[in-house]
Amino acid sequence: MPFAIRSLSAGDQPGRNGCRYLLLPPAGGTVGTFRHVVGAAGGAEVWGVEYPGRGDRLDTPSPASVEQVAEQVTGELLRREAAWVRRTVVVGFSMGGFVAVELAQRLRTRCGPLPAAVVVIGTPAPQRRVPGRSARAGEQHLLEVLTGEGFVPGLGNRASFEVWAYAAGLLRADVDLTRAYRGPAATPVRCPLAALCGDRDPVATEDATEAWRTWTTGPFLAATVPGGHLGLLAPGRGAEFWTWLRRIERDVVAAGVRDA
Repeated sequence: MPFAIRSLSAGDQPGRNGCRYLLLPPAGGTVGTFRHVVGAAGGAEVWGVEYPGRGDRLDTPSPASVEQVAEQVTGELLRREAAWVRRTVVVGFSMGGFVAVELAQRLRTRCGPLPAAVVVIGTPAPQRRVPGRSARAGEQHLLEVLTGEGFVPGLGNRASFEVWAYAAGLLRADVDLTRAYRGPAATPVRCPLAALCGDRDPVATEDATEAWRTWTTGPFLAATVPGGHLGLLAPGRGAEFWTWLRRIERDVVAAGVRDA
């Protein structure tokens, strides 16, 4: 069975604090969702998570819950060297933000190494969730992401009906998982946390930024970025994404290292 975690770039250049990056897709996404981000990585070491039931994991049963996805990724992280995990910034988009927090909590519970930081993008804080609103945000941006080759890379900007149906099916299944998700345990993560949200995101900006402050015992950063729900994944936004990651390394990860 293919592993969920896989390398997305040929680069192995560590970030400012020796960090590598592990990216978790939004609802309906695959590792192909990060094509534009990876293309602008400039030699950074970028890894991604392929959820079950898509990509080269098409024969793996689709996940039954957000928690199940987090459990599998946590298991793979625990099999890696502790230093690898401690130097990893975990970045989750939308639904992927919940997976990121779940895996950070699981690593702590199992006395495993904690990541250098958790970054959630376009993810409402658990106590401010309105599942229906988040679902509508994902559905509204399906066309935008698909035409940007986010779901099935290499098909160009025009997808067949079959590809559209496949992508829409993935999205709807993940939206159902997100609706059913009860939220993480009410236990803050013990690593730095950053929360970003597009200034035109249908998810209320404060719900997806400042409301995350209580979910970490470490350094915290909240900020808005231009655009909508998946704006930082759009073509031409890759360099901006990495500018934000560098700021997070400088203002959050470095502060966490000093406090350790």
